[in-house]
Amino acid sequence: MRLLTFTTIIVGVALMLSCSTGRPSDNSGWVFDSYGCAIKRTVPGHKTVQFIFTADSAFEGGAFALDNLEKRKLKASFFFTGNFMRDSVNHPIIRRTIADGHYVGPHGDRHILLADWNKERTTLATADSALADMEAAYRHLADFGIVRDSALYLVPSYEWYNAEHIDAFKSAGLSPINLSPGIETYRDYTTPDLSYYTPSDVIWKQFLDRESTHGVDGAIILIHLGTDSTRNDKFYRYLPAMLDTLTAHGYSIERF
Repeated sequence: MRLLTFTTIIVGVALMLSCSTGRPSDNSGWVFDSYGCAIKRTVPGHKTVQFIFTADSAFEGGAFALDNLEKRKLKASFFFTGNFMRDSVNHPIIRRTIADGHYVGPHGDRHILLADWNKERTTLATADSALADMEAAYRHLADFGIVRDSALYLVPSYEWYNAEHIDAFKSAGLSPINLSPGIETYRDYTTPDLSYYTPSDVIWKQFLDRESTHGVDGAIILIHLGTDSTRNDKFYRYLPAMLDTLTAHGYSIERF
């Protein structure tokens, strides 16, 4: 049995008190996709956005993001897999992320693909398997002082799932969230060998066009801080410009 240290308790309390948005279960301002996953939340009278960063096997842009968030006194949300947390090389950056006051939650344990990439999203991992995998990630978060009940927001592995998986997470009292549609920063994972490779300047232009024509109030914006080494064109280098642009346009940048 793990004994909770004083530091562990303080971290857990801090996470609970600093969560800036109500949980999707209260339905206040939340928008859900067709599978029941929360993908957006607006707050009346405030223009807000939430940045989320996921990590599994790579996180080379982690320090860069943390430095730029710290410089601007902003908070964001980070979601780590068990694969990432088991590697001791990553422990210092994980601890810094927590110490800096950002939200840290699970992205699954083994980063398993829950549903096929086909249109039907055919189930590949059962609901029970998906939940067991997520609970395993929570056990690794506990090693860093993060209490499960203070980190109920999660991002499903690969940001891909079907209704079975979302129902299982919700039945366990968890709050699955995902990126908002129409914002294509998630394409930063693509590599030059792919037919759908998207250069960072194209992603940046798409974001600016989206913000200027539709606005991004309430959006959940995903950026990968670790990508394949064959992609030299790292989109996370645009993070400072994104933060400054959104702030200049009156958005409040918040964490979960």
